[in-house]
Amino acid sequence: MLTCSCNSPSLWDSHVTSMTGGTPFHLWRWRKIIEKSYGHPAYFLSAHQESGGQPALAGILPLVSFSPPGKESRLISLPFLDFSGILADTPAIEQFLLAEALTLAEKIGAVHLELRQDHPLSFLQDTNFTMPHPYGHQAHGFKVGLRRPLPGSSEELWQSLAAKVRNQVRKARHCRCRDRVGGPELLAQFYAVFSENMRDLGSPVHARSFFAEILHQFGNQAAIILVEGDEGPLAAALVLQLGDTLYNPWASSLRAFRPLCPNMLLYWRMLAYGCEQGLGFFDFGRSTPGAPTHRFKTQWGAEPRPLSWHIFSRKPHRWNPQCETLVLEPWKGLDLRLSRATGPALRRWISL
Repeated sequence: MLTCSCNSPSLWDSHVTSMTGGTPFHLWRWRKIIEKSYGHPAYFLSAHQESGGQPALAGILPLVSFSPPGKESRLISLPFLDFSGILADTPAIEQFLLAEALTLAEKIGAVHLELRQDHPLSFLQDTNFTMPHPYGHQAHGFKVGLRRPLPGSSEELWQSLAAKVRNQVRKARHCRCRDRVGGPELLAQFYAVFSENMRDLGSPVHARSFFAEILHQFGNQAAIILVEGDEGPLAAALVLQLGDTLYNPWASSLRAFRPLCPNMLLYWRMLAYGCEQGLGFFDFGRSTPGAPTHRFKTQWGAEPRPLSWHIFSRKPHRWNPQCETLVLEPWKGLDLRLSRATGPALRRWISL
């Protein structure tokens, strides 16, 4: 018999780290990060199965209630992140967690359940599976994840890169760009770069407190990579480590200084940092196939893998995640100080 209850962060995180599909975006700490930063209610579901007479954790599903004003409410695993979703031992446990999530959705009045998976949901391939009434299902694959294996040393990594990439890294250093790795002490510099780049892209920016809470919750599993020039911070990234992989969910560089190639030095330093930590993979995050960011990442040896966003909607409702956008054209002309002050209130309701 399966039951659904877990109030132990340590037990939850142990399950994540023991599963081959576990990522830092499945960890219990996201409950605290999202609730504290934006006030969205979180519901972390789990499946327990008897093993040796004792209930053992066999699957998890982190969920956040997302109810933008004037729009239909969704349960998402998880907003603001590339992927999370169901992590379970068997297809039967996956299906159990789906049923529990749909029951929760009805209870709180959410008409959509959105699961952002970076691995397939096995039960959907079963021809005997029947969609629970009254729900419909759509799978969207408009984003891909990008990842590359890391060699045993930064020297081997350097030799594996194309000559053009190495020359652009050299150019950044020739232009007096300098890199360093740190933690919360570099948050101000990271946010200065990130918030200006988001404004230039036309995107409301996350609250600085969101990143502060991530750094606090992840401790030495998180780091900020910073590239500075004589003019100040030019490029920055926040990376997270779990198992043998270094993940990069957020990175930015200043457009005005792109000719100096600080973004190239930034990515070189992130990859080299992964090698120095003895890790086996670097995850570049999500991209749209064929987009400039996709092409930028593939030059570093990144290989695409499918990401599936599964939408379960209560009929007759339908939700297409491609309808949501981070880009607001008028935002590009906003005063930088004003964009930093007002952006988080809007960003709170953009789940991308």
